[in-house]
Amino acid sequence: MQVQASALRGREIYRLLTSIVVPRPIAWVGTRSLGGVDNLAPFSFFMGVSSKPPAVAISVARAGRDRLKDTGQNILDTGVFTVSIPSAGQLEQVAATAAQFPGGVSEFSQVSLTPCAGTQVNAPYPKEAGVSLECRCIHTHDLGTTHLIVGEILVFHLQDHLVRNTDGRMLVDAGALDPLSRLGGIDYATLGPRLQAVVPSVED
Repeated sequence: MQVQASALRGREIYRLLTSIVVPRPIAWVGTRSLGGVDNLAPFSFFMGVSSKPPAVAISVARAGRDRLKDTGQNILDTGVFTVSIPSAGQLEQVAATAAQFPGGVSEFSQVSLTPCAGTQVNAPYPKEAGVSLECRCIHTHDLGTTHLIVGEILVFHLQDHLVRNTDGRMLVDAGALDPLSRLGGIDYATLGPRLQAVVPSVED
């Protein structure tokens, strides 16, 4: 089967693409409005883009033709945000924070999460998350229906039990973190079995 992207409507492309690009890690993005209202929302168009400087990127779709989602508007207004990695046990809370709450309502209070203040950015992150990143927006690109936002990581918040040292390198134990990932439709996935492979040397 061959499908021309130009023959599909936007929603059709979204459903197809999100069923192809799987699994996708979830960025639980915390922001604060200029009026002081805290916001928390999940985004699965999310990736790491650089280690020097340490940076991540998220894509935030518009809420409507002429209106940005609170997350996008808050980041453009304040220049900062946080990204947390939810665990599989937080699935219901992640789904709940995707709901369209009225303006001025904080998702933190609606889904019983504890907001922690960033140490270097004026944006909250959930205390219950195993990993959270404080980010400063360093690049935005308006794609029309979506804003691509790149943030430089200023601070890593890591729960102690998730951190292990291997050969002098600090790593987060993925099994202990048990990150939640997004599939197509309403499907999510857990980490599942892990595989290992060593990159061979060309001399070998």
